[in-house]
Amino acid sequence: MCLVSRDESAVRRVREAGVEVEDPRSGERWCARPDAAREVPARTAFALLCVRGPDTDEASAALARQSPSARAVVVQNGIHGDAQAARHVSRVLGAVIRHPCMRVAPNRVRALGAGRIAIGAYPSGGGADVEDAAAALRAAGYDVGVSHRIAEDRWLKLCFNLMSTPNALVRPAEHATRAFTEGKVRLLEEARAVLSAAGIAARSCDGRDRSLDAEIEFQRGALERGDAGRALPLALYNSLWVGLARGAPLEADAHHQAIIERGERHGVATPTNQRAVEGLARAAREGLGPESFSAEELLGRA
Repeated sequence: MCLVSRDESAVRRVREAGVEVEDPRSGERWCARPDAAREVPARTAFALLCVRGPDTDEASAALARQSPSARAVVVQNGIHGDAQAARHVSRVLGAVIRHPCMRVAPNRVRALGAGRIAIGAYPSGGGADVEDAAAALRAAGYDVGVSHRIAEDRWLKLCFNLMSTPNALVRPAEHATRAFTEGKVRLLEEARAVLSAAGIAARSCDGRDRSLDAEIEFQRGALERGDAGRALPLALYNSLWVGLARGAPLEADAHHQAIIERGERHGVATPTNQRAVEGLARAAREGLGPESFSAEELLGRA
């Protein structure tokens, strides 16, 4: 295994100290010592493409140059990465990951237990290489489902990721309020209406992940169950929270825009998603950082 990064300091840290994973819930720590380099080794079989969306074209072009026979496994949120990688790489596999994880240093991450991954060929179908990649991920401890329609798994994850914006931007004291929970429900309901109008399926490859309908009901019942507040350990935040805290470029707006744009195309109103985009733009413009909005200010009235 080799970790590839354009950042020379990150490559040096991995070579010197390895990669450390800590589970803030159990307190357990693991350390691995993979190789590290700034370029993909020439005879790579599978390359996990874990770059940010705007870097996908450059990274996949570099992969095609450095290891022409490599299969790109695109491990990203959003819906465009597989197609972008396919412009350069002859065989692309898409991977949709559900694993609470936070990078805290170039060679250190916090993560909760074992994660869940759906993997499949792009644009659809399976194959021996999909099964090989799934087996390798299972050997690493992941719960893996093989998808023959990876776009459907991507759309389902995108809908769930709409909730990252209020989770990161709304003050924690309001996470157990009706304005917060109903605002998240409206984000999902708007997405469901848009996808229905557009004829887009969003579902789990093996039915083991909550459907969009089930997630809406789950979020709607959060107050009654008493688990509307933050369930993750305080030491672990989503990538949007981290980006806001560090002043890094944000990608969450692209998830909302995917819903907004298709809503406009098919005559479906998406006011809550539009408010979320406006809130993200304001946070970036004014350097507000995470947890800087009330639920009503970000998502509107319950």
